Amino acid sequence: MRFLARPAFFIALMVGAMLSAAVAQTAPKPGTGIITGRVTLGDKAASNIAVMLLPEERNKPERKSIAKATTDYEGHYQLMNVPAGRYNVMAIAPALVGPSEGMYGESGKTVTIADGETVEKIDFALVKGGVITGRVTDGDGAPVIGERIHLNQADKQGQRGGRGFFSFNPSMYETDDRGIYRIYGIPAGKYTVSIGESTDEGISRFGIGGRGYYKRIFHPNMTEKSKATIIEIGEGSEATNVDISLGRKSKSFAATGRIMDESGKAVVGARVGNGSVMKDGKRMVGFGFGSISNSKGEFRLEGLMPGRYAAFVWGEGNASDYSDTIQFEITDGDISGLELKMHRGSSISGIAIIEGTNDRTALATLSQLSLAAGVETEGLTAPSYTNVKIAPDGSFRITGLRPGKARIFLSSFPEVKGFTLARVEREGIPVREIEITPGAQIIGVRAVIEYGSGSVRGVVKVENGTMPENARLVVSVRRRGDTTGGPTNRGAQVDSRGRFLIEGMATGDYELTLQTFIPGTPPRRIAPVKQNMTVTNGVEAEVTLILDLNAKQPEGGNNE
Repeated sequence: MRFLARPAFFIALMVGAMLSAAVAQTAPKPGTGIITGRVTLGDKAASNIAVMLLPEERNKPERKSIAKATTDYEGHYQLMNVPAGRYNVMAIAPALVGPSEGMYGESGKTVTIADGETVEKIDFALVKGGVITGRVTDGDGAPVIGERIHLNQADKQGQRGGRGFFSFNPSMYETDDRGIYRIYGIPAGKYTVSIGESTDEGISRFGIGGRGYYKRIFHPNMTEKSKATIIEIGEGSEATNVDISLGRKSKSFAATGRIMDESGKAVVGARVGNGSVMKDGKRMVGFGFGSISNSKGEFRLEGLMPGRYAAFVWGEGNASDYSDTIQFEITDGDISGLELKMHRGSSISGIAIIEGTNDRTALATLSQLSLAAGVETEGLTAPSYTNVKIAPDGSFRITGLRPGKARIFLSSFPEVKGFTLARVEREGIPVREIEITPGAQIIGVRAVIEYGSGSVRGVVKVENGTMPENARLVVSVRRRGDTTGGPTNRGAQVDSRGRFLIEGMATGDYELTLQTFIPGTPPRRIAPVKQNMTVTNGVEAEVTLILDLNAKQPEGGNNE
């Protein structure tokens, strides 16, 4: 069983969300907070280092910095006029390495700040990053120019191909006119280096036409990931001569076909996509776009290397139809005669209401919100995104749904602060999913949206020990008594001072859960901390959570 929200659905979701109309946002009020700290390199001050303050939320079309500063000759910086909220503070130094304590494992530190508060000692101890450099040649010994290097971090158990490495300068991952690459600012750790393409892992580029491709090779010239040489990088170290010989470029191929509706009529102007099918036959990765179908319904997918693929029609916006997914395999030549069939989709219509507030501004925001439906289906299914704006009278109609189990959720992009989908009702009964049958026109659905202006500001106090520096603490919250599995979860990362802030909560009773993530082999497990509390609109509640490092994880529990 496959729920389209993972992972393919999220890709299409972003495409569809980008196409939706921009939501009006209230201009933020001027900030009164201050964040200060010091940046060092080794035991010396690091001057002229840029420090940037970014909102912790990442679901915005433009994640602009809130404040910027540059360290002085003693390494000090000061970020002024910071509004209350949650942020990520980053020291920008491409060749240097700092902490990665952001909410999503990104570089920087999480900071929670209140109105008028001065947060001190958000310090950054930078170290020199490592370097991996080498040369890439083809089968004739000629330099391979403009090809992308794949740098993967090996995990703690010594397995190859773990978490990827990110840098502010993506161009350094490409070979130059001499076939040379030089990746710098690498955190200490163990890595593998590879270049080329592989459909087995979704590392492939689509739509390149007749350029051909290089088969994926790991340093020092291995086709199998398990045989790749692990390169150990220390602080400021440089691994040289990490060379790879790719052999000659292989020819890429094309797949052609036709799109038809249920009556056999050609479908014109449909965007065809494709993805690599993983070995289990249940997942697609490495999505690409093909051509738009012509007046005869014909389409073409280019730049394909040998492997198994699936073709489909991208479902965007609030289309009325959906497509089958057809699998095909490229071996040693082009293939033709593919047939994609479109089907008339089902629909869900109803009314959306906002509860929990009499605020006219909040109620008027209803028509700025969007709803979407993700459908859980059996087998390999084409990604789709059914997104619709709520009408001024609260009515909505989501179309183009394939058979399966549908979940409705708020899909406004960027997110409109304070609004959550509390529950979905059918015939007055809260439901988690709606069963979609072929051709069904489901009516009378009620989407209940909450508006919340309450917040929880908290502090975590640690007892019976000291929290490791690499630990990450996250507080999540769920409304008590929720049995529908509705999307009422909110959360925040605890900053280095033990502070957290959760905003946009509606009046009600909630359960807070503090979870602790301590990496290691094996990872250390600490029992989660739970606490009940009541939230009121317009009121900031305060809470203290006590984390006992000696508390045992419940049997079978795992907070990795």
